[in-house]
Amino acid sequence: MISMAEEDTVDTVDIAKNVDIKPESGEEITTSVDESVTTVDQVTAKLEELGVDSDMIKKIKEMGAEMVKDLAGLQEKDLTDAGMPILKARKLIAVLVPTSGANIDPNKELADNEKPSSAQVTGFAGALGIDPTTLMLLMNGQGGDMDLSSMISIDVVVNGYNPKLRNMFLMIMGQIEERLGVPIVVIDSDGAVNRSLTAEYIEGLEESRDSAENNIYFDIESVPHEVINVGVDAQSIYDADPLMPDKALQKSGMGTGRVNWNGVPLEVRQVAYFAVTETKEIKPTSDGHQTWLRGHMKPGVNRLIFHGRAPQAISAYNEAARTGSLPTLRVMLSRNPRSKEIMPRRRKSNPSDLLTGIGSE
Repeated sequence: MISMAEEDTVDTVDIAKNVDIKPESGEEITTSVDESVTTVDQVTAKLEELGVDSDMIKKIKEMGAEMVKDLAGLQEKDLTDAGMPILKARKLIAVLVPTSGANIDPNKELADNEKPSSAQVTGFAGALGIDPTTLMLLMNGQGGDMDLSSMISIDVVVNGYNPKLRNMFLMIMGQIEERLGVPIVVIDSDGAVNRSLTAEYIEGLEESRDSAENNIYFDIESVPHEVINVGVDAQSIYDADPLMPDKALQKSGMGTGRVNWNGVPLEVRQVAYFAVTETKEIKPTSDGHQTWLRGHMKPGVNRLIFHGRAPQAISAYNEAARTGSLPTLRVMLSRNPRSKEIMPRRRKSNPSDLLTGIGSE
């Protein structure tokens, strides 16, 4: 692609030269030669290089394009009004009009499944002080084994990260996590992201240190912190639907089959969970079972309400209560991808119990 800084066009230059000619006889003759030298029209050359036909080139020049830099002032409508197909016009504008990353907002939220444009990546790279090509490789999952801590300020990325906001910071964090192969977000007991520990943990992983065992990271005072996946909002924790434990109940408590669990004791919901996931005594899609649940799941009932309907589930509940492995029936929702998460019981310090609960086999 020809640089926008090329020389301005000069159509015709008249040059008069004095030429000394020495014939074979040795007699020196001086004569004046007039030459008309036509230089290359840089506007035409530029457009021809980009595949624009001569008729369209003529129309563009009639718009006032006298120099290559004038082409940057073209708009898509100018080209379509002149008869150029809209897709060709967009491609030509994309090449001719330089895009500045200065106005790219790295906090701008991206829609679900939307990928950042090259302009956004370039602008974000400028904000991070990193080469855009390197960042593009990372965004495409081609980072390999490169040490990001030597090229990107991990502190800047972590400080900009917000699990509630699907933006460039979240996507970069996601790429870092995917490349490292382990969860990287360190949280406090209230679910808030501990940014200093997260940056410290990522930098340690970049230095080839071992990942946190059982996703429990200890700070300098030996206080344990859970490590979770990028995109999971540990502060957005909801009651899980006992019939569909990977989904959250509505704010009203309404769940699958229009069963309202609002005010229903946890032990009752836990028995229902066992009846669905383990003993299979209740089928979430059964109209009869849904009708029974709608009529019996009320505030104030206890787990014995299932005595005639799901006795094996009551036994499963009792065994789980004895071993301390009752499900919490709480679910954390993530932005990208949206997936179920288990909220561990903070009262227990045994890391081996973190996988107990929703989603465990």
